[in-house]
Amino acid sequence: MPSSLKLEKISKRFEIEYVLKDFNLDIAEGEFVAILGPSGCGKTTLLRIICGLEEPTIGKVFLDNHDITNDEPKERNIALVFQNYALYPHKSVYDNLSLNLKFSGCSKDVIQTKVNFIAKMLNIERLLDRRPKSLSGGENQRVALGRAIIRNPKIFLFDEPLSNLDADLRIKMREELRSLHKELNTTMVYVTHDQIEAMSLGQKIVILKSGVIQQVGTPESIYNEPANRFVAEFIGYPKMNFFSPQIQDGKMFIGGQIVDYPSTISIPKVDFQLGIRPRDIHISDGSISLEINSFDYQGNSWLINCNIGDHKIVLQTTHSEHDQENINIDFNWDKVFFFDKNDGTLIKQ
Repeated sequence: MPSSLKLEKISKRFEIEYVLKDFNLDIAEGEFVAILGPSGCGKTTLLRIICGLEEPTIGKVFLDNHDITNDEPKERNIALVFQNYALYPHKSVYDNLSLNLKFSGCSKDVIQTKVNFIAKMLNIERLLDRRPKSLSGGENQRVALGRAIIRNPKIFLFDEPLSNLDADLRIKMREELRSLHKELNTTMVYVTHDQIEAMSLGQKIVILKSGVIQQVGTPESIYNEPANRFVAEFIGYPKMNFFSPQIQDGKMFIGGQIVDYPSTISIPKVDFQLGIRPRDIHISDGSISLEINSFDYQGNSWLINCNIGDHKIVLQTTHSEHDQENINIDFNWDKVFFFDKNDGTLIKQ
């Protein structure tokens, strides 16, 4: 049966600097949670606190409602899969998989049965006699996964496990992780700085900045209603466009041009920034005129890089406009965001 995890008011300080601040999170049984944020935001430190390799400065960790904050790592039965695989290079794949079982006192027959079962699950049966240095990155990652699975842990923790793989293999391994999560019916916490990994794997995403939670939600809710500018800029490719419009006599100006907007739009009373994703800008006979700088072909669409006054703007379209130097556009105002210019929080309409 999968386990639940609760992190209550977790803070971690190294010397005078806090790398985690008042971190609170409930993870349900069997949930796949992605922790997303830039390098240095506290993601790995959080995993180390969960599995017992670091002690929190403040706060508690609960596993199945039991306080495990002061338990030793070996008492927690939590598996951590590292970015660099952390396999024993001088041991065979079979020995790497079986080592924890040997330490647990399992018989040779039990060990062989479990190793063969895991090897078949991960399609590494033919690799059992080989050593890690003779394997590809993807094969090593499968062995590292197998070593974690064979322990039958209560929770799996993943510390950027796919970052050393090439793009095609990352896609394949993401699909395998999704299948494993479904097959094992277990709780998984996955740390990454890659928004695509987080969006494709996480049932719930936690976005971190400088050790502080910015937003928790499903991939859809975070994409469609970001809590602040940081989240809006971090989630989504191509990145969201941001402008600081001027409002004069009820009219909106960007780059010196008047921007028509529907009467249903309520312009914020505070200083604000306007955000809109490239896919929500449409070529039309609208009021905004853009000077085209360059095109980026994306296979099923084009990114058009433009100027509006001194502002840079990117729009995404299925139509190319190679024969034009200027285009006119409209915003999809149902998809426009307003952010407080001072603290970056979303201003809800």
